[in-house]
Amino acid sequence: MKTLVSALILSASFIGAAQAGELDYPPPLNTESSVTRAQVQQELAAARANGELAFGEEGYAATTFAAAADKTRAQVQQELAAARAQGLTESAELAYPPVEG
Repeated sequence: MKTLVSALILSASFIGAAQAGELDYPPPLNTESSVTRAQVQQELAAARANGELAFGEEGYAATTFAAAADKTRAQVQQELAAARAQGLTESAELAYPPVEG
């Protein structure tokens, strides 16, 4: 009986020690910064201007739009009409790239 009691006391002490070790988890983080708020705001403005900020859940960089188009609207409409005439805009659901017909 003494061995059972001593085993229970010993196991209880191990459980207490294990729980006490979890009190300091996670370890404290160093949150001191070496840059000022103004410097961070300047870096953020520069990243926005360069299009380097992540956008959306996937973390892709935001796309930038061209300032001037290479083609006019009329040229694009002519290319679309030519593609439709050749049957390149109509394809089956799984046909990629588009096939004629």
